[in-house]
Amino acid sequence: MTDRHQAPYIPFRCSQETSDLIRQLAKEQHRPKSEVLRDLVNKGLTATGAKTEDSEIYALVQRAVKETLQPQVERLAAISAKATHISGAAFFMSIFAATQGRNPAEQRQIEEAAGTARELGIQYLKLKDRDIDAFLKEGAKRMTDESEES
Repeated sequence: MTDRHQAPYIPFRCSQETSDLIRQLAKEQHRPKSEVLRDLVNKGLTATGAKTEDSEIYALVQRAVKETLQPQVERLAAISAKATHISGAAFFMSIFAATQGRNPAEQRQIEEAAGTARELGIQYLKLKDRDIDAFLKEGAKRMTDESEES
């Protein structure tokens, strides 16, 4: 950064309104007006593309992308939540239908398999970096092993 005493001096005129606004900003930020002006000029040059500072450009792009995508993210989250509710209801309805007309031993076996499937589903939701294919194979093997033990 250039020493402010060795930096070129650039006087300019502005409206009274702009001058008052700069004075107010300096007062609120507890900074000299010249420092506030330098920051505003730098930000303006960066925003127009005349000056590039990677961190400021990155922050501007990141903010713009976030603002643009936020409604879509929220919409997808709502759709996902609705699909999860529907899927859960379908799961329990299929268990109910599967137990109808079965003897008590078969009903118990179906309900135990459903309980295991539910537990695996909960574990699946907690997955972070595990391989999903390996998890599903492991779960299927676990359910098969439990049904053979019964």
